[in-house]
Amino acid sequence: MLRMVIAVASTFASIQVFAMDSIADLEWKNRVVLIFGLPTDARVDHQIELLERQTSDLAERDMVIIRIAGDEARSVYGNFPSPDAGVLRKEAEIIGDTFQVVLIGKDGGVKLRSDRVVRNIEIFDLIDSMPMRKKLKND
Repeated sequence: MLRMVIAVASTFASIQVFAMDSIADLEWKNRVVLIFGLPTDARVDHQIELLERQTSDLAERDMVIIRIAGDEARSVYGNFPSPDAGVLRKEAEIIGDTFQVVLIGKDGGVKLRSDRVVRNIEIFDLIDSMPMRKKLKND
């Protein structure tokens, strides 16, 4: 009987990992940067490069970076195994393949939306000014 309970629990845990496609799955755990644009848009690559230069800052702020181009979405930093481009587009209210950078806070709210490349320091300063981050730094 115990083996059966463990097997069922393991199955549900596995399903949960594979069902992770919405930013709501990361609420209260991570801040998320969504980068939308055409696969050929140099701004997308530039935005990712800027952020990836600061991996220790990303880790310190519990960040996940997801690139969304067309029907494809992939995590480029952090743990988000199977993002769904359509779901992320809908949640971020993005239509088409226009370039957009969207920062989602741990509470699930949009903290920044930009149609230009955002310097990493702007993103980090914005996060550091948030009440949850200030509280963590003061504890």
